Amino acid sequence: MSKFFNDTRIAAGSNPSVDPVVTDIDAAVGSLKKAASTNGSRTHSNETEVSRLLLPLEQTDQLTADVAASRLANCATIRLPRSEEKSFLVTQYNPSMQAAVEAYRTLRTRLTKQQAKKGMRSLVITSAGQGEGKSLTAFNLALCYAKMPNFPLLLVDADLRSQGLSRLMGDSESPGLTKILEDGSDYPSAILHTDCAGLYVLPAGSSSTSPSELFSGPNWKEFMGWASETFRLVIVDCPPVLNVADFELVMAPCDSAILVVRSRKTASTDLSKVLAQVDARKMAGVVFNAAEEAVSGYYPAA
Repeated sequence: MSKFFNDTRIAAGSNPSVDPVVTDIDAAVGSLKKAASTNGSRTHSNETEVSRLLLPLEQTDQLTADVAASRLANCATIRLPRSEEKSFLVTQYNPSMQAAVEAYRTLRTRLTKQQAKKGMRSLVITSAGQGEGKSLTAFNLALCYAKMPNFPLLLVDADLRSQGLSRLMGDSESPGLTKILEDGSDYPSAILHTDCAGLYVLPAGSSSTSPSELFSGPNWKEFMGWASETFRLVIVDCPPVLNVADFELVMAPCDSAILVVRSRKTASTDLSKVLAQVDARKMAGVVFNAAEEAVSGYYPAA
C-alpha cells in the first residue's frame, strides 16, 4: 500500500483555517514549558496546568461526536459485508496482511497530524485513471479512522460513474449522493450508519443525469459544508483526474487531496498532467500502491 506518502506537498503559502482552540492551547503549552524551564520548583504545578488546558481538546472531540449522533439519530444502518477478504484489510488478522494494515495505519497517523496542524475537515482520494486503487485506499483508511474514539467520519462515494466504493459497501436502500445532488434531499435520509461505531457512509446512488451536471449545481457545496460541520473528517472517493470533468467540480469545496499512484500502471506523463492540474496548496500527499517489494513490509494490492 502506501510505500511512499509525501506529507510535504502542501505549498508553503497555504494557510487553511485552524481550530482556534488548538492554536490557543499550543501557545499556552509553549509558555508553560518555558516557565517550567526557568522555575524548577513550579514544575509539578505547570504540568497540572498543562493537563487542565488540554482538557478542552477531549471535550471538543466528545462534542463533535455528540453533534454527529444527534443529527444522524434517525439515519438507517448497514452492516458492511466482509466476504471480500482483500477489501477489508484493516479488519483482518491474517499475518500475511499485517504489512498492509500497518501501511494504512501509518497513512492515518500522518493525515491526523496534518489535520491537527491545518484544520483539514475533508479529504479527496483520487488517481490519474481507473484501476489505481483509490476506492480500496479510501475504504480501508476510513476503517482505520473508525477505530479512533470520538471520531465520527463520513465516507462518500462521489465517483458516480464507476461506483466502486458503493460496491464495496454492499447493496443498500439509500437514495445516495445523487438524490442529494438532484434536489437537496434530507441528508440523514441518504447517509447510513455502519456497524463500525464511528463510520458513516454515503453511497453513490443512481441517476440518469450526467455526473458533471449534478456536481456543477449548488447542492454539492452546500452538502460538503454541512458534512464538514457534522463530522471530524469527510473522506471522498473521487473520480480520476484525467479524462472526466467531475474531479475539479468535486474537489472545489474540499480541503485537501491524496493521489493514489499504482506501481507499473500509472504513466509518468499522466502523473505530470495530474500534478499540473491539481491545486498544489491542496495536495496532502501521494500513496504508492501495489508495491511489489512485499519483503520490505508493503502489501502488493490486488
